[in-house]
Amino acid sequence: MKSRTGVILAVTASTLMLTAASAGAGSQAPGVRFKAGGATCDVTPQNPHWSSGASDRRILFKTRVSCRGTYPSVTVRLSGSLQRGPHVGPKVVVATSTQSQVIKSGQTATFYTPQAGGKQVSTPGEYTGLITGQITAPVPGNLDDGHSKTVTLK
Repeated sequence: MKSRTGVILAVTASTLMLTAASAGAGSQAPGVRFKAGGATCDVTPQNPHWSSGASDRRILFKTRVSCRGTYPSVTVRLSGSLQRGPHVGPKVVVATSTQSQVIKSGQTATFYTPQAGGKQVSTPGEYTGLITGQITAPVPGNLDDGHSKTVTLK
């Protein structure tokens, strides 16, 4: 009986290690937080990826912004920059966006870089998404920035 138990434990341990490795492969970079008065917004730039919703092949990244606090809603201004280049070394800005959205307390909004009407990118390579932004109303808050992981898109 001991050998059967050992085999089951070994298979389970291997499965857990594979599951953990798979989960880490697509994970996002840590998010940032915008604050103003009684409001807090958690901001997470997602990794650049091939768009599945567009009819043409294009690269973009989304930034999810979730807000909560004492105000019924806040206005968030976010600037995004899609950059092409290696993890370490020089990068080139290939697309940008600047958007403002009103986000109700307890809700989440999505910001896209590049925006649908802006310059689109479709060249394979290594990409990083960078954002900077803040809560602008009802009171202005801290200016903060963040980034996605650098990913290779083929």
